[in-house]
Amino acid sequence: MLASLGRSAGRLLRAGSGATGLRHAGGGVHIPPRYRQFPELTRAQVIRSELLSGFMWFWILWHFWHSSDMVLGHFPYPDPSAWTDEELGIPPDDAE
Repeated sequence: MLASLGRSAGRLLRAGSGATGLRHAGGGVHIPPRYRQFPELTRAQVIRSELLSGFMWFWILWHFWHSSDMVLGHFPYPDPSAWTDEELGIPPDDAE
């Protein structure tokens, strides 16, 4: 048991001394970086993004149409022509 522990420790020490292991990642970078160029999208990615954005706008417009009070408020908008000068803070014409 002590011998197997010694062999394992020896392997760890040799691996930690700068020896690199075998990489199985393939040849280089999978997606080469490109400076200031748009990514190339597949047809499936374009279709998926169009469906997702279409559903998003459907959801927003549907809820805006059926629950517009959540955005515009629950009360009717006041008529500004019905406000008096006193309510608006405008002094009377005869005041100096």
